[in-house]
Amino acid sequence: MRGPTSIGLTTCPVCGSSRITLWKRRNLSRDLTPEDLQITDSRYGVTLTLYKCAACSFVFADAAETGHLTELYEQMIDSAYGASSENRAQQMRPLLQVGIAALSRARTLLEIGAGSGLLVAEARRLGLDAVGVEPCKSVVEVARESHGVDLLQGTFPHPMLHGRQFDLVYLVDVIEHVADPIALLSDSTRALSPGGALVVVTPDVSSLAARLLGRRWWHFRLAHVGYFNARSMNQAACLAGLAIRSTRRAGWVFSVRYLAERVSTYLPVGGVNRAAERFGPFRWLYDRVIPLNLHDSHIFVMSRKSGSR
Repeated sequence: MRGPTSIGLTTCPVCGSSRITLWKRRNLSRDLTPEDLQITDSRYGVTLTLYKCAACSFVFADAAETGHLTELYEQMIDSAYGASSENRAQQMRPLLQVGIAALSRARTLLEIGAGSGLLVAEARRLGLDAVGVEPCKSVVEVARESHGVDLLQGTFPHPMLHGRQFDLVYLVDVIEHVADPIALLSDSTRALSPGGALVVVTPDVSSLAARLLGRRWWHFRLAHVGYFNARSMNQAACLAGLAIRSTRRAGWVFSVRYLAERVSTYLPVGGVNRAAERFGPFRWLYDRVIPLNLHDSHIFVMSRKSGSR
């Protein structure tokens, strides 16, 4: 088992600086398993060893602990993920509108890390020629069986897409899951058609929520191995040949039940939740779906820098 303070690299994976310091100690007493990467994992504050770069402020996991992420994602099974599909689907059209607003002539779309295909399905309903790539085999099955979307199983670049370019490329809550974000952004840049737009959604480690909750912020999870803020994302984009054209905060849609369950991670409300499930009026309330923007995730819209290929 790897020790909690081991470090497999000496430079920041974003800017290359060697001015890195231990930021948060590992609080998992074993090696990662596929179950640790579940989308519905609510063990907030449980992470690998994290380091912070003094030069660009990127927070990241030790490379010695992230070498097998792809294999783990391929094997991951998350049976609870499908239950939240209806709520997640409501989030897709606003995200698509962000890209379409940036490039109204868009006709083709690629989503990297497509999950169960909800954004791809919505893009097709809007008339776009949309393709998705997803590493998790079980989630690809959910996309096909539950949503009628055939995704390409694997990672990007994908051999079935060799040489193809797209007007819109989406990375929705994906870049925080990869050990080499510059490579992912560079590959995404090459996948953009001339004038195309890249839409990146990711948690903001400098947000007010992150600062208030400290090491117990809900985005501190084992599946997340890289944490950006506006400064480090701008650095990463430049290195990948991209320029950030606009930034906004991402809003999401949740059921009251989902939020109540997550709040119980922080507050002793488990008894209230159990009581609510026994009484009809409260069950009705818990089934309600509400939009929520906690201002702790960014939507970055990017395009190729002038002169980059």
